[in-house]
Amino acid sequence: MEMTVERKTQKRLAPKVIRFFERGWFAPFLLSIQPVLHLFSINAAELHFSEILRSLFVSFLLGVVILGFAYVSLRDGRRASLIASLFLFLFFLFGDMAVWISRNFGLGPARTNLVTLAFVAVVMVAWIWLVRNRVKDIASVNLYFNLLAVVFFINAGVRMGNTLLENGVSLLPEQSVQTTVIESTESRPDIYYIILDGYGRQDILQAFYEFDNSSFLNELSARGFYIASESSSNYIQTMLSLSSSLNMDYLQELRADGTGIENRGDLIELVANSKARALLAQQGYQLISFHNEYKATIPSAEIYYDDAQADLAYPVTAFESILIDHSMARVLTHIPAFNKALIDMPYDTHRRHILSAFETLQKIPTLDGKYFVYAHIIAPHPPFVFDEVGNLVPQDMPFTLNDANYYIREHSQKNYIAGYRRQIQYVNTLVLETIDAILTRSTTPPIIILQGDHGPGAHLHWGSLEQTIPAERFGILNAYYFPDQDYALLYPSISPVNSLRVVFNQFFDVDFALLPDRHYYSPWSFPFDFVEVTDLTLP
Repeated sequence: MEMTVERKTQKRLAPKVIRFFERGWFAPFLLSIQPVLHLFSINAAELHFSEILRSLFVSFLLGVVILGFAYVSLRDGRRASLIASLFLFLFFLFGDMAVWISRNFGLGPARTNLVTLAFVAVVMVAWIWLVRNRVKDIASVNLYFNLLAVVFFINAGVRMGNTLLENGVSLLPEQSVQTTVIESTESRPDIYYIILDGYGRQDILQAFYEFDNSSFLNELSARGFYIASESSSNYIQTMLSLSSSLNMDYLQELRADGTGIENRGDLIELVANSKARALLAQQGYQLISFHNEYKATIPSAEIYYDDAQADLAYPVTAFESILIDHSMARVLTHIPAFNKALIDMPYDTHRRHILSAFETLQKIPTLDGKYFVYAHIIAPHPPFVFDEVGNLVPQDMPFTLNDANYYIREHSQKNYIAGYRRQIQYVNTLVLETIDAILTRSTTPPIIILQGDHGPGAHLHWGSLEQTIPAERFGILNAYYFPDQDYALLYPSISPVNSLRVVFNQFFDVDFALLPDRHYYSPWSFPFDFVEVTDLTLP
């Protein structure tokens, strides 16, 4: 009896579902936001969900406009939905089609976009004619389009959900670490931990980039810095390296929420709530951090410098630039005014982040209190936006933070080496100006660590250690300024995992044992598949 009732219910429900899909106009809306969710799921390791909200809104609005225009033209909702659905599908597939045409026919960007646009136009004219004149069973065709749109949307939603879980986005803490104000007559130095992303070691730059960086290192030495001339990073990815150095231990030994490190979200938590931050908070230090395009910043810092809040008036973001490049909107980049908005703006924002960080670092000595200043600056890492004297480098590709073979795939190894060589020279100028300002304006001589989180990547392959020259990626700048100029605890091959251990031992009467300096390669897609690299000699 129960089986009979269940079957009757199913029989009554099935026709209602079918009618819903036959009569519905919702495919255009799903097809307009699905590409945004799909692209976010691919780039979630470098994005916060809030960064795609504007794209979702604009894409949804585009779906509304296209459907509305089709409806006004046809006065038939289902036929309008079919036309709008295919147009939106092709609109967001446009970039992939253009790339395929370019690679297979060797056309330049302008001709590629023109050919792709012509193809889309032909397809749409044929489709409009079919829908208006030949498709008789419009309900069945509409059903299939709606079903397909739902499948695409669910697939994108599931992938995005899995990516969010894998990257632990919800683990980003909202609260600041509690600082304990300790009354003491002893004046404690501010601590500057300045990470210059991708800054390589002198011998590496000489061997692979034909760049002699000795004059910059000599300038640091003249100011009292110790240069660890044989230093290598412990990991080859930014979040791996920084979560390790800030917690003064190897990731294989660390825990997040009481469990082992399992995803990039755990790394975000380790950077935000690091052991170094907690220990310094007990000494009354407050944390200072700086906003940029990457997740290695700490928004929960007591002082968080963000010179560009993401709202509807914000310029085109890196994510939006990539989304535009994947869509038909990429044709607008051939119009100078649109090129400025769609291509140049994200690079302008990136330049502003770099310059603002250095400018703000110079002002921090004037603040009252004790500070642990953590500045992650995405330079000389790609993209290469400055030449050797700080002039802007023109760009013709959408903004990304791609490195290594991902960067070279869109440009060339020669382009990487030349761009890196130019940009590092201007970074050197900014660093020396900033160091001079910090040393001059500090009433109590500070502690400064200048460090690369890893080296450059012209010879790095994100998926293959065999196709990588490890010495290049692991070799880093590692320079220290101590107020007492006592560098007895430092040594030429010290790695970042031991940097803050030395600082605590020397200035806070702690007795941390120094760890063996080890070095681990891991692919970008599988960041925790570590392979220890023991041979870092130059080829």
